[in-house]
Amino acid sequence: MHILRQLGLILAFGFLGEIISHYLPLGMPASVLGMVLMLAALGVKLVKPEQLGATADFLSANMSFFFLPAAVTVLENYGYIQPVLIKLFLIALISTVVTFFLTYGTVRLFRMILSKQG
Repeated sequence: MHILRQLGLILAFGFLGEIISHYLPLGMPASVLGMVLMLAALGVKLVKPEQLGATADFLSANMSFFFLPAAVTVLENYGYIQPVLIKLFLIALISTVVTFFLTYGTVRLFRMILSKQG
């Protein structure tokens, strides 16, 4: 029953994101909006991490399972993707490298700022 309560809480934030995304023209995907709302609720301690614990760990550990439908759809539509496959690969590669270095720089910057404060 504990896991069902945790899953219900996670789904409630996702559903709230769907509702807000439907009625407000924010231009943000509902799933991202739901995660931002959950982050805000965790930040103001409206929701405690223990209230999400086991279910969130399970979903994170089995995340690859949730990408199967998307992967099958890509395989089904390979004929449409084939002409631009190299471009898609290059975009994925470049964006991964850029994201890596931006994340690295951000972490270094914050560590430097925090070391000066403490």
